[in-house]
Amino acid sequence: MESRLILGLDNSLDFLNIALSREGELLEEKHIKPDKPPSQTIADEVLQVLADHDCRVEDLSLIVVTLGPGSFTGIRVGLAFCKGLASGRDIPLLGVPTLDVLAEPFSYLEGSYVCPLVDAKKGEIFLALYRVARGSIERLTDYKALRPEDIPELIETPCIFFGSGVKTCASILSQREGATIVSDGFTRISGEMLIKVGLQRADNGGEYDLNPVYGRRSEAEIKFGVEVL
Repeated sequence: MESRLILGLDNSLDFLNIALSREGELLEEKHIKPDKPPSQTIADEVLQVLADHDCRVEDLSLIVVTLGPGSFTGIRVGLAFCKGLASGRDIPLLGVPTLDVLAEPFSYLEGSYVCPLVDAKKGEIFLALYRVARGSIERLTDYKALRPEDIPELIETPCIFFGSGVKTCASILSQREGATIVSDGFTRISGEMLIKVGLQRADNGGEYDLNPVYGRRSEAEIKFGVEVL
């Protein structure tokens, strides 16, 4: 069987993350803080990664993209680019929620609860609660945007907290028995984990859902009373 070439892309958080994998082997992973808006750089960066490994867009077997929550604009730009790339070359495209990918590195901690925290600005945190069971991550809640003081009502213990929102919540969470706070690392999407989760869902017959996960209403929706799809 011909080996599968997988492209992973995340533009939902603070960095543009691009990963390229061939049949489970990570070929390259880039975390980029571009000087220009991502909409002006994504195409060039993706094509460069492919070229560096003597690959073309036509060689891709699957594209995996994060759906959020995170930056409203970043999610839309990343998703729009991947949709255009996939439809133009008839490549399968699979979307994975950002919080699911952030939680995946902790899938070995059997019996624990896991709660990635992403700074959503405006005094809120994006999060979801997960449980590790039989070597896999099971999501227990919806994707939410909460104020730090409301998070303890959601969680179960023993629970591991990590991500860009940890510092904002540390003083509150440290008072909860059974809470473990990981202060360093795990604030960015791992390209390896993104591709791993995408392949798992593709191989298990999961739906190729491409609906963005915004976590809350955008400024435009709030200001003008409209719904942005």
